[in-house]
Amino acid sequence: MANSAQKLQPSARQVFDELIAQYAVCERPDEQTRIRNRIWEQFGACGATFISDMANFSSTSRKLGVCHFLKLIHRARLTIAPLIAAHNGTLLKYDADNCYAFFASTDDAIQASLDINAELFLANQALDLSEHIYLSVGIDYGDLLLVGSEDFYGDPVNTASKLGEDLAVKGEVLVTERAIAESGYVAPENVERMVARVSDIEISYLRLPMRKSSMQAKP
Repeated sequence: MANSAQKLQPSARQVFDELIAQYAVCERPDEQTRIRNRIWEQFGACGATFISDMANFSSTSRKLGVCHFLKLIHRARLTIAPLIAAHNGTLLKYDADNCYAFFASTDDAIQASLDINAELFLANQALDLSEHIYLSVGIDYGDLLLVGSEDFYGDPVNTASKLGEDLAVKGEVLVTERAIAESGYVAPENVERMVARVSDIEISYLRLPMRKSSMQAKP
């Protein structure tokens, strides 16, 4: 059959990993440049990185057990995934209680994060304290390597990770100044503007206030 004779096309991940493997063993500067340029030509993108972390992971797991926390992770994903899709984002992967997503538009990334936290906050009102879910979100913008719909790498990814995992507390959305500059978001006059140094990296960012979900406002 014709179909069986056709070779399966390698996935974006396979192509990316092969190029990185070639780059890792290459010693000639001109060849390194060629491979590096090919990597950026095939996988280079510019957009917003969204990385979230569930607050109180360690304390909740120790107090109520890991199965309880895994249940909360499952519930959180049921809220996160559709709202990322609704705001034109690509959910790349989950890693334990972390979520990684890419948005072409910073505005979409910001609105998705605000809506997710608003939905979780509303859900918490009807639940026992032990069932409450709080998300910390970091958002940055810039050039990166986007591997299909599976993963991403680059400075904006590292910065969003620092914001979402290290600096944000429960229910907070932290967005870099450079991401805000690429958006139409108008920050409130009383918004907190912060500067932090993490792992020798200086990050200028805004702490966005929580607000009602835009999804609920729609008829």
